[in-house]
Amino acid sequence: MDELVIGTYEGFLLGYSLRSDDNVTRLKQTFATHSHTASVRCVAIAGKFLASGGTDDKVVVIDLKTRKEHTVLMNHDGTINAVAFTNSGTHLLTGSDDGSIIITRTGNWQIEKVWKKAHGGEPVTAIAVHPSDKLALSIGGDKTLRTWNLVKGRPAFTINLSSKGLTLPTEIKFSPGGDRFSLLSLQTLDVWTISKAGIEKRISCNSKPTSVQWINDERIYVGLENGNIITLNVADSQALTYQGHKQRVKCLYYENNILYSASSSGEMKAWSVKDEKLQEICTNNASCRVTCITLNKQNHLVKKEESDHEDETEDVVKNASDSDNSECVEEKPPMKRKPGAFVTISYGDDNQNEELSTPSAKKSKKRKRNKKPKNKTG
Repeated sequence: MDELVIGTYEGFLLGYSLRSDDNVTRLKQTFATHSHTASVRCVAIAGKFLASGGTDDKVVVIDLKTRKEHTVLMNHDGTINAVAFTNSGTHLLTGSDDGSIIITRTGNWQIEKVWKKAHGGEPVTAIAVHPSDKLALSIGGDKTLRTWNLVKGRPAFTINLSSKGLTLPTEIKFSPGGDRFSLLSLQTLDVWTISKAGIEKRISCNSKPTSVQWINDERIYVGLENGNIITLNVADSQALTYQGHKQRVKCLYYENNILYSASSSGEMKAWSVKDEKLQEICTNNASCRVTCITLNKQNHLVKKEESDHEDETEDVVKNASDSDNSECVEEKPPMKRKPGAFVTISYGDDNQNEELSTPSAKKSKKRKRNKKPKNKTG
């Protein structure tokens, strides 16, 4: 029983899971929190931790076992546009309008690396971690694609996207195998191949692409501004189109032959994927504007709520929304490995590296690697 977690424009984090009652399957709400004081921009899950970033400059970490706030990271001075855990769950990467990328170790939440001007001081808009955990990609306001070596903790190389005929991309995602990744930009979807170090295919859409979900290394689903969802094979580019939502598709997520989609109006749908075709299972409405989604794939962390819980959490959302009086505007499963199997952030002398900027980070730099850091939350 997977649990869909969504972030909203109103600052809520909401959980939903597929439940069957009297042979009727529906998306039933499992929890609601209001830890952010402004819009939630991004969400990610690793192990028992749910991390969300918002326009309130905060990264909120929630313990999915207790469903309570675990810690709040106030390391950025701008909107948090990207949160991404390593697949091993040992580190959290965050990118912000303040231009920085920060790597934080999960558990003690100590900063281990800071790139102050990751994109020349321009906002960092998206981050994707490779399935191997050896590298990460980021895009930013300087219209570049940057590669970060997570083993050595340093920049690797930079590609000027303008030279590739690209406007500012809005999303970056790896294929499950990791050799391909996708970039969204205006009317096009670009598929890049790491082994070839360049664009493999550019696919034009009749409406602005807003979200991509890889099903496998060959097939992807794309959500469009007009509400449609298309599926296509990278090799032949032949697409099938489905009428998904009446308003723009804000985000997509795929797991266990089920595709989850959410529109900017708050409508959520679950689709059965069989022979690459979509069949709608059920729909629900969050009564909020959805901004981002992720999936809690660990059954033991999905609480079985009482039957009246959905009504209670809906009241929480409604009451808080009324009091705010704000207008709404607009993966391959984690690889099983021991924590830290690939990612070790090192601090060798490198002129390209930004210096660590916090006392706790400088202090941790001097510690021996085999010495466990003193726990510190907040």
